[in-house]
Order: sequence, then structure tokens, then C-alpha cells
Amino acid sequence: MDDSFSLGQPAKHRARPARRVQPKHAARTPRRGPGGFEGTRYILGAIGLVVAAVLVWGFMHFMSSAGHEAANGQAQEIGAAQDVQAQMTGQQTIQSVQGLYAQSASFNSITPQALKAFEPTYTYTNGPSTDPNTVSVASTATDVGLAVLSTSGRCLYARITAAGVTYGSGTTCTGTVALKASSPSWPTPA
Repeated sequence: MDDSFSLGQPAKHRARPARRVQPKHAARTPRRGPGGFEGTRYILGAIGLVVAAVLVWGFMHFMSSAGHEAANGQAQEIGAAQDVQAQMTGQQTIQSVQGLYAQSASFNSITPQALKAFEPTYTYTNGPSTDPNTVSVASTATDVGLAVLSTSGRCLYARITAAGVTYGSGTTCTGTVALKASSPSWPTPA
């Protein structure tokens, strides 16, 4: 035997595949940019945000106009409610004037003092009415004018004649102005 040591046959190595090297002039694979799928997503997202903003604005505008309509309707209802007290005072005073006229057959005798003696609930004056419980009175031989200031700020008028009662409203709250009232009923709030 031989003193040499051997591990067998030399190993055979497999050949490694050659690495592909792209030439410098070869086209590279384009990266995804603004024209790719990512860019499209951003554009669609921006359009979606604009559409959502327009819808929200439209909804808010609609709700705002509906709120203004409701507020205007409420203001008219409040004005009507405030006028009720003045109308009740006026109506009671009209009945008092008609009662005094039936007793004396004269409108000249209807004064603030005569009304206070006949119906003491309210305050009567020759000057302007200052609240719903104060009645301004003006009388002539043929008619009586009554004016009552509502808490709405409107003055309600009544003109009483032998033929009947006519109504009106305005800003000057005196019985003298009320002598020109010509409507068939109390006016509605504006």
C-alpha cells in the first residue's frame, strides 16, 4: 500500500450561469409615475373630494335657506301672538264705546275719563298708546278712534261709527290717526 492518502476523485463543479448584463443602451423598465396607476388613484381621489365638497356645500346652503324660511315664519307667528293682547284690549274697548254710545247717543261724550268709569281694566289717554293695556282715544260727533300699541311695535287702530267698526294699523299710535282706519278686520302681521 501506498502511504499517500487520497480522498477520491476531484469534485466536479457545476458551471454557474452567466450573469446577464444589460447593455447601457438597452431600454429600462419605466417606473410608475404620474401617468401610471398611482397617478390615476390620486386624480380620482382629488375628484372625489371635490364632488364631496360640492355636495356638502349644497346641503348646507339648502339647510340655511330652510332655516331662514322657518325663522321668518316664526317671526310672523310671534308678531301675531304679540298683536293678540292689543287686539283683545281694542275689542274690549270697542264694546265699551258701543255701550257708552247706546247710553248717550253721542260719540262726543266718549272720553278717556268716561271709558275708565265704564271699563276700569285699561288705561285710557288722549296722548299716544305706550303698551297693549293703554288705549289712545279721540272722539268727534260722528266717530271714535282707538289706538293700541302691540308689543310687536305695531299700533292697531279701530274706528267706531254708528254704522260699524273699521280697523287698521300703523306706527303713529294715537286715536286721531285711528279715525282714518278703513279695513273690515284687524290686519295680519307683515
